[in-house]
Amino acid sequence: MSRDELIIFLEQGRKIEEGLLLYSEHIKNTLYLSGFKKSLRDKAREILNTLHRESYEHKIFMRQLIDQVKNGDKNAY
Repeated sequence: MSRDELIIFLEQGRKIEEGLLLYSEHIKNTLYLSGFKKSLRDKAREILNTLHRESYEHKIFMRQLIDQVKNGDKNAY
């Protein structure tokens, strides 16, 4: 895989993580409309918070990896 191909692949992954950040926040903010019991809403919110935190960490990691590939000497991976 060439550097440019890898960068495209990594950028797609970063965009997916950014989308997950938006969707998890949206879902978390609309749980009150669900009609679920409070205990279920709280559990769902806890899971969404974990997803959000992990997606944020993945997004940062992907950004660092993209920068490393762009600034590296290798052209094949």
